[in-house]
Amino acid sequence: MNVVVRILTKEMQRLKNQVRISRERIKKAPQGFLRIANKRSGVEYYIKAKGERKGNGKYIKKKDVEIAHRIVQRDYDTQLLNVAEERMRAIERFLVVYNETELERIYEKLNCYRRRLLRDAILPNKEFVRQWEDMEYQGKPFGDNALELITEKGERVRSKSEKIIADKLYSLGIPYRYECPLLLDGNLTVYPDFTILKLPERKEVYLEHFGMLDNESYVEMMMSKLDMYARNGIYIGVNLFFTYESGKRPLNTRLLDEFIKKAFVDA
Repeated sequence: MNVVVRILTKEMQRLKNQVRISRERIKKAPQGFLRIANKRSGVEYYIKAKGERKGNGKYIKKKDVEIAHRIVQRDYDTQLLNVAEERMRAIERFLVVYNETELERIYEKLNCYRRRLLRDAILPNKEFVRQWEDMEYQGKPFGDNALELITEKGERVRSKSEKIIADKLYSLGIPYRYECPLLLDGNLTVYPDFTILKLPERKEVYLEHFGMLDNESYVEMMMSKLDMYARNGIYIGVNLFFTYESGKRPLNTRLLDEFIKKAFVDA
């Protein structure tokens, strides 16, 4: 889904929830209008019936001040409803025009021969992912004694935890590359465990699995690697994510699914 459509769809859902809550409160709210008097002894609240013009209205005792809160909330919700519903209508109108003028459809209407001649085009998601995944690269070589673990995607990984992560990404339809080389400043090449394509923004982010956190030298290496990433504009929680485990605390597979969806799908 296009990032603009995604954002507006979320906003539409947020507005619908707010409208529902406001309408429920308005139904249960007291009738009448609130008059507020700021006196030397303090603020006093009075309630006046609809159409009542003369008089101060009925005094609201301190023990009944909740009535004043609910009337003010009702008036606020009434105004909020008008603005929220107008915004929802604006979003609906925009999405209709936006979808009717979707730029990716221009490419889809071309025959395969014309597509091949294009040097620059806005591709539909499916084609964009296909070309991204088809890019050839040379990963980090395996040692002679390395375990032979094959993922559902048919690639070799270095640990059981990496296989679990790779299979989860694959099952959720999240495009990724395993140990794809990344060139950093100083002509330094690193191999992130997973380079992931976040489709809404069509940008690459990275996922590292740190699997030996009970090993002191490994932790030092991990921290150096994170510092190196940061010096190259790759920051934790922005475009760098990680999973972790130790000998006593293995990878939490129960939380993995939720984490991956939050980091790479819903984000």
